[in-house]
Amino acid sequence: MKEKVNLNALSIILVRPKFHENIGSVARAMKNMGLTRLMIVNGCSPLHPNAYKLASGAEDILERAEEFFRFEEALSEMGCVVGTTSRGGKERQPLLTPKILAKKLVSLSKKNLIGLAFGSEKEGLTNEELSLCHLYVRIPSVESFASLNLAQAVMVVCYEVSQAFMDIPKQAVRLAEAEKVERMFEHMEKTLTQIGFLDSDHPKRIMRVLRNLFGRSQMDEREVQILQGIWSQMDRYVRIGKKAK
Repeated sequence: MKEKVNLNALSIILVRPKFHENIGSVARAMKNMGLTRLMIVNGCSPLHPNAYKLASGAEDILERAEEFFRFEEALSEMGCVVGTTSRGGKERQPLLTPKILAKKLVSLSKKNLIGLAFGSEKEGLTNEELSLCHLYVRIPSVESFASLNLAQAVMVVCYEVSQAFMDIPKQAVRLAEAEKVERMFEHMEKTLTQIGFLDSDHPKRIMRVLRNLFGRSQMDEREVQILQGIWSQMDRYVRIGKKAK
């Protein structure tokens, strides 16, 4: 039987939005397409009169909006985080269209909370912020003018998500929460730096590749615990080696 995306599992995350009007327009786009949870990271207030002016009937979304200082805080309970970008590159592969992304979310949304992250109007999401995402989406547009208005981008993605449907496995997979995955990555970086695999002065470059690699695998909680166990065992042998000297 074909099923649709569970829209209640989805959150729109606006990272560093600069203009109240855009937040109001995003709220309206969300309500048009059936999404209700809005998160704002280190941005302007969703309760400004100019935001209300553009929300036009979606004021309830603005009033329930959750505000965070750091991107990581907004992601803590998410099983899957989708980063939007207008740029390609090896570290942003595979780069999905909104339509293909939407089909992936049909199954994922059954047992996982999902964050759809959009960067600021001028810069978009930074490389560091994209490294915290598990999937990447780019809205097809002409190369000479690829950047969309924030609310337009949200509307395109929300529309595709609201329309997608497909057959899903009987047993949907519950992924590890982003907070637990992030703790595992922090442990990984510390351990790989300690054994000399990562350059202690520039560990992030290789870590972005590793984050992308493991992010694509969409790990469940047991898999994350296994990796944590590997890093802990490596830490133990490092300590033994130091004592032996």
